[in-house]
Amino acid sequence: MNVGLTGGIGCGKSTALEFFRQAGAAVVETDAVVRELLATDRELIGAIGKAFGEDVIDPEGKVDRGRLASKVFDNSEALARLESLVHPRVREYWTRQLRENHPVLIVEIPLLFEKDLQRNFSLTICVSSYPDVQAERLKARGMSESQIEQRKKRQLGLEEKMQRADIILHNNGSPEHLREQVERVMQRLARSSSP
Repeated sequence: MNVGLTGGIGCGKSTALEFFRQAGAAVVETDAVVRELLATDRELIGAIGKAFGEDVIDPEGKVDRGRLASKVFDNSEALARLESLVHPRVREYWTRQLRENHPVLIVEIPLLFEKDLQRNFSLTICVSSYPDVQAERLKARGMSESQIEQRKKRQLGLEEKMQRADIILHNNGSPEHLREQVERVMQRLARSSSP
């Protein structure tokens, strides 16, 4: 049972993914895959240095994510160029995991519907939050109103994601409330994946 997990920025995708892991699912956190690639994939690091300037490579030979982000944040063309370098490698990673035949595999992909990747999965899950809860979480991470709006503009609206998803997890309350929903979904997925 291969599941694509998505949701709005600041809605708690990573928390939900961790609860799925604790409940026994195999998980892929794509942000963690990106961090690993930007630190270890020599070919990718070289291509990013060539595309965005050697100043985005730190003294240890890793991509300085802060410097790179400042070059692509306001520039949709630069962002598209970066995505064209990074996304195929990330997709290759989780595609390999799909072939591993895990009883339940949850792959967290923020742009699941935007990149039309949902057809790779048996089911899709969207993690949602009320807009004010979402904004509060993002501000707690140090994001300004304008940064929040910019990030949201790059994604489908949360309502649209919820309409497209097979399952919705509502993350407006306590972490325990989210965990309970994840555990119920896991029971359903385990039943579906057993022969």
